[in-house]
Amino acid sequence: MTVGGALNQGKQRLFFAEVDTPMLDATVLLSEALEVSKERLLASLPDPLEAEGWRRYCGFLDLRCAGLPVSYIRRKKEFFSLEYYVDPRVLVPRPDTELLVEQAIALLSDGAKGRRVHDACTGSGCVAIALKHTLPELEVSASELSREALRVAEMNARRLLPAGRIRLYRSDLLARVPGRYDLITANPPYLSDGEVEKMKKVGWPEPALALSGGSDGTDLLRRLIRQAPRKLRAGGHLLLEADPAQMPALRRELAERGFGGIAVAADLGGRDRVILAQR
Repeated sequence: MTVGGALNQGKQRLFFAEVDTPMLDATVLLSEALEVSKERLLASLPDPLEAEGWRRYCGFLDLRCAGLPVSYIRRKKEFFSLEYYVDPRVLVPRPDTELLVEQAIALLSDGAKGRRVHDACTGSGCVAIALKHTLPELEVSASELSREALRVAEMNARRLLPAGRIRLYRSDLLARVPGRYDLITANPPYLSDGEVEKMKKVGWPEPALALSGGSDGTDLLRRLIRQAPRKLRAGGHLLLEADPAQMPALRRELAERGFGGIAVAADLGGRDRVILAQR
């Protein structure tokens, strides 16, 4: 069998398994199985495929047809130009969350030296690590309730931040996070419990703890808003990712808690995705 023949077979398997992007997933998984770039793979379509590569590829296809995300199969996901280790202990970083990093950088770029930043619900550590990697002069810490997720964040920090580490705390949101900060970021769970229950019934592999935000999805967001004033320096900012439909309620909550300068930023699809407020 040739590389091209294997690619076509994989695409067909994924298509009949009702995978949304069968050709893309088949290409990525075959590249991973053969340990070559996608460009190299496409240039070698007429070449014969070795038995070991075919065996690995079939194993990857089995996992994908069973519903495991490509990122979990490959054990890696690119986010903000860095490649993170991911597995079922953590949420797979989403492209929309890069907006959270971009908004934070815009706030911090001027006079970032000595500025303190904390990322709550850090999961894989992608937001905190991206900020520290982009602005090494920042003092960055992160917190996470899940011990297992915190181990993944620590692993990623060691791999991706050779010039400087970040402090990691096991904490329920900000409860056990010491000190005050110029900026607090968070991409907390913001799906409703009902949504997560439906996802679990169809075998969704990501941890429910990283998805479920209560009856309407805003429980953790509201708790963060209530906790943040005690952890922010005067003039400090709170930056939260949320569902577009939740933004009006979050605006009201922030205003009621004394925050000002409330604004929202839209994601690549034009949906309000990040909300910003100042203490």
